[in-house]
Amino acid sequence: MHLLLIEDDEAYQLAMASHLRELSTVERVSVASDGEEGLALLQQHRVDLVLLDLMLPGMGGLVTCRHITSADVTPVLILTSQDDPQWVQQIWQAGARGYLHKERGFEQVEIAMASLMAGASWWDHKATAALQQASGSLPAPRPQHTSQLDNLTSREREVLACIAKGDDNRTIAKRLGIGEGTVRSHVHVLLQKLQVSNRTQAALIWLACHIEGA
Repeated sequence: MHLLLIEDDEAYQLAMASHLRELSTVERVSVASDGEEGLALLQQHRVDLVLLDLMLPGMGGLVTCRHITSADVTPVLILTSQDDPQWVQQIWQAGARGYLHKERGFEQVEIAMASLMAGASWWDHKATAALQQASGSLPAPRPQHTSQLDNLTSREREVLACIAKGDDNRTIAKRLGIGEGTVRSHVHVLLQKLQVSNRTQAALIWLACHIEGA
């Protein structure tokens, strides 16, 4: 696995890069200190996964993440000390497939990367709690949204669960053994049933209700 670590803290960059190079699944680790340098390296070398700090100089981590996810299918794992709900929601919306708090980065980075490489996602307990809190901005998530989830078919619930994990349509199709066109149809219908306008709002409803046992 070829990795790109974009991190401006020199001490953390050195420590994490050294840790990553010791993992048996990692063949190469490239490093960059800001988003501009990271994007330039992505144009020069094939990378399997990007580990991206949120608070970067220059264009910043969120903009860098959007550039990567809009131009490529390379999964992005955010490494950060930020756990404010609004930051986590913006990370989600920027297309990141995972979030890992730096305080547990060395402990969990291997399993987080394995999850992303398997086509899933990784949102640690801090990020999950933050997303659940952010879902409070949605109108009356309980019990109204619980009832709406009950109105979904079993297949629509499976698709929504995949969306909540951060899967794109291609990954959902492979995971469920159905066509991408069928996935798009299910997404369109479930958004209407949940009365939301985008996948992020639907995912937040799932997280809020599912975590509480819906």
